[in-house]
Amino acid sequence: MIWVIDCSIASALFLPDENSLNADKFFSSLGKKDILTVPVLWWYEFTNVLKVTIRRKRLSHIDAHKTVSLFQAMSIETDFIDAHDVQNLLELSLLYNLSAYDAAYLDLALRKNARLATLDQQLLDAATQAGITTNKR
Repeated sequence: MIWVIDCSIASALFLPDENSLNADKFFSSLGKKDILTVPVLWWYEFTNVLKVTIRRKRLSHIDAHKTVSLFQAMSIETDFIDAHDVQNLLELSLLYNLSAYDAAYLDLALRKNARLATLDQQLLDAATQAGITTNKR
């Protein structure tokens, strides 16, 4: 199974004060045949979350590096788009009232015929409307 993961579900896995049973259940249920994929944007969001949590002393620098290693070990596939895909992102963001950033996750799930794992309720609602299976179903 192919899963698109967003930063909300990934962050809940490693932030000590954001324990999420949904994130824990999702990641612990993954099997060897499951594939995780993200838009390239995800890596920037992930890095920014780590930077902010270090600055706010929610996570130590050492623990942040361990977190990076953990996600590197997951062999997450990264999807890239080009200028031709911008029109589709715009249409999805307008249709589902999403930021272009969130539309990137929805777009990737649609293009890969993948499921979507997120804790973002607006993105979950949009995915459901678009007929995408989510971690909430």
